[in-house]
Amino acid sequence: MEPPIAVLDRQPGAALPPRHPAIRALMAKAHAHPAVRHPYLRALERGALPDPRGALADFAQTYRHYSAWFPRYLVATMDALRDPRHRALIAENLVEEGGAYDDAELAELASLGVDSDWVVGVPHPRLFDRFCEALGVGAPDEASGAAVAFREGLLGFLEGATAAQAVGAIGLGTESVVATIYQPFVGALKRLPLHPRDTVFFTLHTAVDDHHARSLLDISAELASAPDGLGELEEGMQVALTLRLDLWDQLFARARAMDRAAT
Repeated sequence: MEPPIAVLDRQPGAALPPRHPAIRALMAKAHAHPAVRHPYLRALERGALPDPRGALADFAQTYRHYSAWFPRYLVATMDALRDPRHRALIAENLVEEGGAYDDAELAELASLGVDSDWVVGVPHPRLFDRFCEALGVGAPDEASGAAVAFREGLLGFLEGATAAQAVGAIGLGTESVVATIYQPFVGALKRLPLHPRDTVFFTLHTAVDDHHARSLLDISAELASAPDGLGELEEGMQVALTLRLDLWDQLFARARAMDRAAT
């Protein structure tokens, strides 16, 4: 078996060594997926929606239900894995989700104007809740249809998935595209008078929080060598992306409905 891959940079769709063309091809498919290039994201980034803050508040209230379950997705992925090395990598990711950072990461965060006190020891779902509170979004409501379909669809798939399917969903279909998906929110939030502390969730996921993607790509490259590995990786990837696409479709429709109500 070839040694694990190394991601060469932090850019969305980071290049992989030439000996892994199949994984590179799957990453290209993921980044070309409508869930990653959705008009909802572009409209948010450009401020093209008539009530940008209202659209962001709707996103925040809906997406917090997905964010709160992210540790559960990692646990389900870890349960699907059989190789102790792979399980250990996911366990490391789970620790990072709880707010643990090494010195190099803290130094990079500092270079971006992020105070370590904002993030150290703060679980990522709590960082997202902080963003919700800064927008004036109150306590979590009952998960809406969009949120339920997304979070329960993903968790249900992971709980019944093979190792390759699970890694395809949470790795190629989620972590490898997260920097691209969240970047439009960074642009949208610059138009609002929010403190950087309150939007640090997005800073982490677009700038320095790349360990999840790197380790999951390492695992993907190894699982791809199994007879059905590559097909199962793509199957999981497509499930995660399709679920996200459905969520964006619903949020975009609601944002445009705000426009119609305003007129």
